[in-house]
Amino acid sequence: MKKTLVFTFVAAALMLLFTSCNKTETLPNRFDSFVDNVEKDCANYTEEDWDKANTQFEKMVDEFQQNQANYTEEEQKQVRNDISKYLALVTKSGFNSAIDAVNDFIKQVPDFFEEMGTFFKVLFTSPENEGETEE
Repeated sequence: MKKTLVFTFVAAALMLLFTSCNKTETLPNRFDSFVDNVEKDCANYTEEDWDKANTQFEKMVDEFQQNQANYTEEEQKQVRNDISKYLALVTKSGFNSAIDAVNDFIKQVPDFFEEMGTFFKVLFTSPENEGETEE
C-alpha cells in the first residue's frame, strides 16, 4: 500500500512538472520572456551584456525560422512582434557594436527579414551611409 501511494505521488508530481514546463518552454513564450527581460534591464546593459543578448536573440530567431511552420499564426505574430521590439531596444541602446552585430545577423538571413517588411531596412539604415556608392 505504501509503495502504491508513493508511486502515485511521484507520478502525479512528474505529470504536473512536465505539463507546467511544456506551457512555458515554447519558443514564443521564451522569446516573449527574453524580450521582456531585456526591456526591463537594458538601461543598465554594457556592451558585454548586449553581446550576450544578441547571441541569444540570434539563436532564437534561427530556431523560429527553422520551425516557423509548426507555430500558429498567433504565435508567429507574437514572435515577430518580439523581434521588432528587441531590434528597437538595440537601436535605442546606442551601442554601435550591438547595432552592428544585429545588422550583420539580419544580412545573414535576409529572406526571413524581408518577410517582415522594410521596417528593418529603415530601422538599421544609418544616415551617414545613405547616398554612398559601392566601389
